[in-house]
Amino acid sequence: MSKTLKFFAVLIAIGAASVLLTPVLGPFLPMFKFERIFNRLIMIFTVAAAVLFVRSRRWSLAECGFDFSCAWRRLLAFGFATGAVMVLAISVIEVIWGPRYIRHPMLVSDIVQRFLKGMISGTVVGIVEEFFFRGFIFVQLEKKMKTWIAVCAASIFYSLVHFLDNGQIFIPQTPGARDALRLLVGYVEPIFFQTAHILPEAVGLFLFGILLTVAFLKTRSLFLPIGIHAGTVFMIKWEASFVRKGYDVSVPWFGNAPHYDGSLEWALIILTSAFIYWIYRTKRQS
Repeated sequence: MSKTLKFFAVLIAIGAASVLLTPVLGPFLPMFKFERIFNRLIMIFTVAAAVLFVRSRRWSLAECGFDFSCAWRRLLAFGFATGAVMVLAISVIEVIWGPRYIRHPMLVSDIVQRFLKGMISGTVVGIVEEFFFRGFIFVQLEKKMKTWIAVCAASIFYSLVHFLDNGQIFIPQTPGARDALRLLVGYVEPIFFQTAHILPEAVGLFLFGILLTVAFLKTRSLFLPIGIHAGTVFMIKWEASFVRKGYDVSVPWFGNAPHYDGSLEWALIILTSAFIYWIYRTKRQS
């Protein structure tokens, strides 16, 4: 079987397993929505498939970007601070000149809760997504095409994956395998039928993907992009305890609710990418 056929066979297997298992697991997990269980199964099976592929090729951890021989703690900490400061800078600018406003009142319990959730979410998202998109997808693409093309292709893929959304599908009270199949098909609806609506966010996520890939390229380590990704997610989660962002935006360069759909936000992501590129000018930093 060719590599292309194997790839599509794996995709079909992931979809089929998720469709069949979601109705089975649903009754045992009543605290989660049917579509949430389905989406998590898709994610788990996809990451598991990537891990099995890596193991079958007998790649070392270093080949996937988990190189502990470098100053990985420093990369992780610096990346986390960079991501958090980037989001903080966007928020401060938007509080002063844009649509953000200081939350009142600020609750200590909410601050602590969001801090913990932000740390957990940032850590999990940073490790899982950076292994998959940079340590697996980008590394594979880099072997088959020029580096700059691989960077763009991996970043486009990273951006589009965030819009595989089946939340618009109606799920009845007693869902079955047929409803799970509808969720699978519904993934691509936003990309094909809401293109203009999602385009600003897609551009921002593409640029963020470029930033993370540049961080990986300049260090050949996943720890810097993991740190950036984790710090970004953490600050986005935690800052909701201090600021709010309105949806009625009169100045277009501030975008809307997300942190990556306005031209000002794009500019700060690009500046952060240039900063990372400049700091790590050599191919590998000790």
